[in-house]
Amino acid sequence: MVSTNSATPKQLWECINKILHRRPAPSLPTHASIKSLCNSFSSHFKDKISLIQSPFTGHTPHTVHADFPQLIFQLASFEPATTTEVRKIIMSSPSKSCDLDPIPTILLKACLDVLIKPITDIINASLCYGFFHDDFKCAHVNPVLKKLNLIFEDIGA
Repeated sequence: MVSTNSATPKQLWECINKILHRRPAPSLPTHASIKSLCNSFSSHFKDKISLIQSPFTGHTPHTVHADFPQLIFQLASFEPATTTEVRKIIMSSPSKSCDLDPIPTILLKACLDVLIKPITDIINASLCYGFFHDDFKCAHVNPVLKKLNLIFEDIGA
């Protein structure tokens, strides 16, 4: 990791900071609770979308009518994923990571020989039982403030 990023110190430090879970303190607007902050963001963006859409409310878009045959597909079974397929997907994915990742992608790729079998087993168990664990359904959203000097309350949320 150090040798791959030695020519680009910025990427090297970003990688080290991700591994050590260092990150700058979030610059969020003042809020009573995370729930109220999320609701404020949601209301702000809903209002923004409504404002953009308002000139178009009386306009009906042109629709194209076509006679397409109705296709019905039924997926009756899954072929179990192989370690070769899973390895190919992981190795071809970009080496980006998220705070929710248990380990950075670059480290996962480096340790893939040891982890490939358990990862493949988790995938196949999920397909076999039709269950995807809630821990894998999480998302981490970081708002990006374009103007740091702009106070959230001033934008009408």
